[in-house]
Amino acid sequence: MKNKVLFIIVLNQTELLDDLLLKFDEEVGQAATVIDSVGMAQHLSRLDESKVFSTIKPLVLSDHTENKTIYSVIPEDQIDLARQTVKSVLTDMGKPDTGIMFAVPVLFQEGIKQ
Repeated sequence: MKNKVLFIIVLNQTELLDDLLLKFDEEVGQAATVIDSVGMAQHLSRLDESKVFSTIKPLVLSDHTENKTIYSVIPEDQIDLARQTVKSVLTDMGKPDTGIMFAVPVLFQEGIKQ
């Protein structure tokens, strides 16, 4: 088995989900799973001020009420292609409230078509 990684994208700009999945399928050619998710900052921003100090609350406020977490098991040699594909849709991952991506090694896999 080739070395694989779990490639994960947390997408804050959910309006780009369809474009991202289409581009990912076209460029990387790997299946992906999408789940609804909420970041800690988003969750904390909903707490009443007695639980979150008023000086901290402005730091965790977000324009997005939800995000999407996309994950895919891909061959390790496709990491750069996957990253470039995501960047081509999101354009500036350095801007706040865009999203994050990362990969972790996969030790084994079962039930995934080779």
